[in-house]
Amino acid sequence: MKKLFSIACALLIASVFVYNALAVTPGTVTTTVTSYLRGETRMKNITFVCIGSVDAAAIPDTDFNELGEVTGWYLYSVKAYPTSGGTAPDAADVFILDENDMDLLGSIDGGTTAYNGLNLIHATLTKMTIPSYYDTRAGSNLNYFHMIDGTLTLKVSNQATNSADFTIECTFIQ
Repeated sequence: MKKLFSIACALLIASVFVYNALAVTPGTVTTTVTSYLRGETRMKNITFVCIGSVDAAAIPDTDFNELGEVTGWYLYSVKAYPTSGGTAPDAADVFILDENDMDLLGSIDGGTTAYNGLNLIHATLTKMTIPSYYDTRAGSNLNYFHMIDGTLTLKVSNQATNSADFTIECTFIQ
């Protein structure tokens, strides 16, 4: 019985070490919301300061509608740039997905193949894009200011630099 207990303890300890070795530390996303007027146009910026994980370079998909209520607003632009003083990111794709997984930046397949969000994150440059959608009838993308009517999710793909620091700003108008 003692030998069986010792074996069980050894297996438990070994499984903890294996689990910890396989566990991936998630990246972090910190958000701020700024509302302002430009002339008579109401505008809102939701800024995501992102740090890729130390062992997989990824950030978690981030829901952000509740951060600064944007229902009834229009997505106007999305800007990405390396965070000053941080580790430069790889070129990476940005997706803004609605509650039906439609990418408001125009990916054909809802978050796998980017269109306007393709390589939006750059190692040294600030880049900006506007909303788009893929028109299946025309077989092409059309620029389109989409009115928000549900939850949005920020998704970043193909960013491969561990602990990379980058910022994404989403601007909405009403």
